[in-house]
Amino acid sequence: MRPPGPEEHPAFEALLAPSLADAFGCLLARTEPTVGQARAQAVLDALGTSFRSPSAIRPLIDHLYSVATPSAGALALAWSMLTVDPRRPESFRHVLPQLQYALDHAGLDERADAELRARIRIWWRAAEGEWTSSVITMFRLAERETSPEADIEPIPDSKPVRDETTKKPFKPPGPTLVVMPAARATKLNNYNAPFKEIVDAALPLVVARDVASIRAALHAEFPHATVAVDLLIRDLREGQPVTLKPMLLVGSPGSGKSRLVRRLAEILRLFIHRYDAAASSDNHFGGTSKSWGNTEASVPARAVGQSRTANPIVLVDEIEKASASKTNGRLADALLPFLDRETAGRYRDQSLDAELDLSRVTFIATANDDTRLPTPLRDRFRIIRVAAPTLQHLPQLAAQVVRDLSANDETRAHDAPLADDELAVISKAWSRSGFSMRNLQKIVSATLEARDQYAMRH
Repeated sequence: MRPPGPEEHPAFEALLAPSLADAFGCLLARTEPTVGQARAQAVLDALGTSFRSPSAIRPLIDHLYSVATPSAGALALAWSMLTVDPRRPESFRHVLPQLQYALDHAGLDERADAELRARIRIWWRAAEGEWTSSVITMFRLAERETSPEADIEPIPDSKPVRDETTKKPFKPPGPTLVVMPAARATKLNNYNAPFKEIVDAALPLVVARDVASIRAALHAEFPHATVAVDLLIRDLREGQPVTLKPMLLVGSPGSGKSRLVRRLAEILRLFIHRYDAAASSDNHFGGTSKSWGNTEASVPARAVGQSRTANPIVLVDEIEKASASKTNGRLADALLPFLDRETAGRYRDQSLDAELDLSRVTFIATANDDTRLPTPLRDRFRIIRVAAPTLQHLPQLAAQVVRDLSANDETRAHDAPLADDELAVISKAWSRSGFSMRNLQKIVSATLEARDQYAMRH
């Protein structure tokens, strides 16, 4: 019995699937003739609509291997692909070597081979732990990373900062910056041992790509805040490292301020570190003394260390809610040195006992009201007013919420757009809630759940 041909291999079809649901659907149709309708239906019943239960798939995989034919073995490999999880790199261990072997010996034409190899490279990167915090499946991740829109400079957080063969600092391609020169640093203690990796290391500076597309994407997602978007990205320069002036986004609760900053970071592929100012009652933002037993580096230094990039974003959320007491120091006083580029370029971190160049770190704060902020702090920010959304923005915003829900739940990947009658109901509920984006997400989610319940009853 001959093995499956290149165009017939189910693992290749699964590898090209844009979502887990699509991969499941094509494999179920191809597997039923081999295992029978009853066994195929049993798998479907065990999985329900989530498709995310490896334990429900493994009995089928074992059965296919027990059939002991090349075609059944190919199906078993393809089904094994549905058990991987980018949050668990070890889950790729029993899948990728077989998948790579099948591809290397498939004899595909040049175009098909290139397309499949582009996908499998993303799988190998996931197996190395690049997306351990991903909330989407491997199929959606590979689809996203190999799409034409993925040309924006990625965050090179998986690259080593030292060459393991020579033990010399690793020099990544593109613009770089040495944030922590050895000549300006002292010996690190055990609490700050992770920072040894960036001593004298040339850290990448993430570059802005296709600024016009970034602007268009943010305008589409935040139709009520187009003026704010333009001010937010005003400092971006095509092909240049992302370096934004300090900015303060001011707007009513639920207007989407924090989400706008997060989406900007995602599109630029910048690491973002969120600092909750409402929980701040001292100057801990600037780090603590090296002599303390639980010493900790400043927030910007930690953002650089975590991202292994020289220009992450530090988001200070709800800055007006930080304690104004001077007893243990204030957030405002700790933040001021970082908001001046020249001072930030030679910031002496008291925990690391080292002079750092933090001049390329972007600082963005949000506030519902900026009138009570200290004048020196307000003067150092570019203040951007974020308008509240209104009913005229509902169709675009609701559609975006549906897309966000689909991105995080593949069972909603094929949901129909919201109908006019559904939008009418949503508009009434949203009006009563005060046009908050957070409430709109809850209302749209509840609407889709009600639609699901109605479809099940009928």
